[in-house]
Amino acid sequence: MKRLVAIILGLTLIVGLFAMAGATEEVKKLKLASHNSEVEGNPYRVRYELDIQEAAKAAIEKGFDISYASFVSNWDPATENQQLQNSINEGYDIILVNPVASTGLDPIIEKAQEAGITYINCDVEYLSKDVNILNICTDQYYLGYKTASYAGEVLGEGAKVVLISAIAGNSANDFRDAGFLKAAEEAGLQIIGRYNHNWSNTESQQIMTEIINSGMEFDGVLVSQCADAALAAYDTTGAKLPKFFGFGDTGEYMQRVLKINESETVMPYIVVSNPPGVGASALNFGINQIMGKELKDDVYESGNIEYHSIYLPSKIWFTDQNQDEYKEMAQAMAPGDTITYWLTIDEVAEQYFK
Repeated sequence: MKRLVAIILGLTLIVGLFAMAGATEEVKKLKLASHNSEVEGNPYRVRYELDIQEAAKAAIEKGFDISYASFVSNWDPATENQQLQNSINEGYDIILVNPVASTGLDPIIEKAQEAGITYINCDVEYLSKDVNILNICTDQYYLGYKTASYAGEVLGEGAKVVLISAIAGNSANDFRDAGFLKAAEEAGLQIIGRYNHNWSNTESQQIMTEIINSGMEFDGVLVSQCADAALAAYDTTGAKLPKFFGFGDTGEYMQRVLKINESETVMPYIVVSNPPGVGASALNFGINQIMGKELKDDVYESGNIEYHSIYLPSKIWFTDQNQDEYKEMAQAMAPGDTITYWLTIDEVAEQYFK
């Protein structure tokens, strides 16, 4: 009997080893290149890259061993183009691009696709009808519209606000601005000054300081992220806080507004998430494509069929009115971190693929 048990155990071990060997052979190695216009000093872009790395690690559960490399152009189109060409030449399997501009990359995109590379644009929508590229973006219009709508509720018709946007001509900024302007119009808000902080905390604080010191009278501040830096201008100038501030989504911004409104509502505000996990979601779209799956026929209903764009919704927002529900999350975040989340491989497959 003992001999029989030993034989069975031995056979079980051998079968297990063969199964492990088979599983090892089934793992597919992929090379991933993430191309970004900026990372260092930008909380959103730092988290964007970290989320992509996490999603790449998680892909092992689906049989993909993904190596990751990051390339940063520092807002230089020529550098971006050369880095993309290098990634094509070096045989990367997946290229994710958060581009410098919304146009100008058609030839490089076509080269990548001709080489059989899965090329996906992330975050900043690429606006060309001449290439069949998949854009995975957050609904930027919603971010501006939600913010200005709540400002209208708080301030009322006729209130004066300043608008500090990001980079003029950048599609994410332009769609966001369209949301700000539409909601402001509907609420009867007067936008008495428009500025651009270029997604720079330094510029955001400097612009807000200059506005305060100018003596301009206004009721609220509409700001396209970098809100923590703009709010810091009130610390350095000692000026009275406005009657509304938003939007931001970093740990520092949330911790600042929670402190201001700790005992009572002193300054109404809004937090709206612009999740940097959109890059990780984009990676999981690419993995589904590599697995041979096809997008659903109506996949662009909530996006833009002309540019093959899918707009992922912002899922987290809160204000001074329901801040208690989000205090634990906000206080646990590092000051420079930002609210994030992304769709898993299975979630992407279920929602967007046949």
